[in-house]
Amino acid sequence: MDLFRNRGLQTKINLIILVILLAFFGLFSFVSFRQQKNYIVEEAVEKARIIASTAIRSRQYVSSQLQAGGVELTRERYGLIPQVVSTRLGGLVAEDLGYSIRQISERYRNPKNAPDPSESVMLQQFYQDPSLEETYRVTYLDEEPIFRYLHPFIVEQSCLPCHDVPAEAPAFIHEMFPDKTEQSFHYRIGEVIGAVSVSIPMGKLQAQIQKKVRTDLLYSGGVLLALVCCLGLLIRVAVTAPLARLGLVIRDIVRTGRFEKPIPRRGRDEIGTLIDGFNDMMVRLGEKTAHLEESEKRFRVLTETARDGIISFLGNGQIILFNRQAERIFGYSKREVLGVSVARLVHEECAEFHSAGVEGYLKSNAAQLVRKLHKFPGRRRDGAIQRLELSLAVAESEGHLFYTAIVRECS
Repeated sequence: MDLFRNRGLQTKINLIILVILLAFFGLFSFVSFRQQKNYIVEEAVEKARIIASTAIRSRQYVSSQLQAGGVELTRERYGLIPQVVSTRLGGLVAEDLGYSIRQISERYRNPKNAPDPSESVMLQQFYQDPSLEETYRVTYLDEEPIFRYLHPFIVEQSCLPCHDVPAEAPAFIHEMFPDKTEQSFHYRIGEVIGAVSVSIPMGKLQAQIQKKVRTDLLYSGGVLLALVCCLGLLIRVAVTAPLARLGLVIRDIVRTGRFEKPIPRRGRDEIGTLIDGFNDMMVRLGEKTAHLEESEKRFRVLTETARDGIISFLGNGQIILFNRQAERIFGYSKREVLGVSVARLVHEECAEFHSAGVEGYLKSNAAQLVRKLHKFPGRRRDGAIQRLELSLAVAESEGHLFYTAIVRECS
């Protein structure tokens, strides 16, 4: 805290602006990350929809073409089975995007189409709500996070030749995939039988998010840096530079004691108002200083030309005024006695004064000394005694008493 307090105003303002902008930068980064994450997820969902739609549409197209051409499916034509065609075509599209696709069903014929635990949970959503068109979530596969998208498969007329009555299914189906439980038969049109499952590695999505966020941060960081520089320059021109000039003028006034040099006005803003007020204050202080100097000059003339010695001192005896006549009476120069105790000017013959001390003696006798003239033995610089008459006056300034003694030589 002391390190900050001792910094210059420009540095303090720059630091405060920087902290505030960094806080907004952090908030912007968080919001940007959330937005980019949502954007990338939406983009991934859209691509998964395209892949799933490719698989479904290709299945429907191949099925319609086989029926229209009266093509009989055999083991040699296994690659023309609509489900096989759609899976392979979808896989090619997914491979180009770095994704993976497969068709899953809990009533699978090929063990490769069996759903994993995550897919089984997601399939339950379609069974519970047949109107649901898609579902997706982040899950784990082999302890690696993946984004998984499922689109339901609805039984159509083209599915029945291979999945209706077991006896009517092509012979090669029974040969390739013997189904003793008949779980892959007895499909009903409109029934949800499985889904197209598209899996996207989260590392790929996270890399896209990081790239987008990094670009946004570089852009916003550049804007932040430019903003800090511009604000710093603006504050320097509009605030700290005028205040620095004001400080230099004040320092010059303290050094010289002169008030003649006003600060040029730059505008009508708060700094301009401050400068105007300072210039007005300097004018008034100059006038008061001139009056004070005139008063002091008159006071010096009065004290220096007085026929009596004038000595002013504080309550502790410290001398603060010693006029020319006092110099002649005591033989001391003003330089020798200013700041020393008035006790030096009282001869040792006045034992009561020296035993009580200045403060004690004044406390006991000041009232009597004020009321009438008092004779006392003065001590000259050479130690000689000087008989003097003393008249004492007491004044108070800012809660402190000070005394003025008018002394003259006894005739």
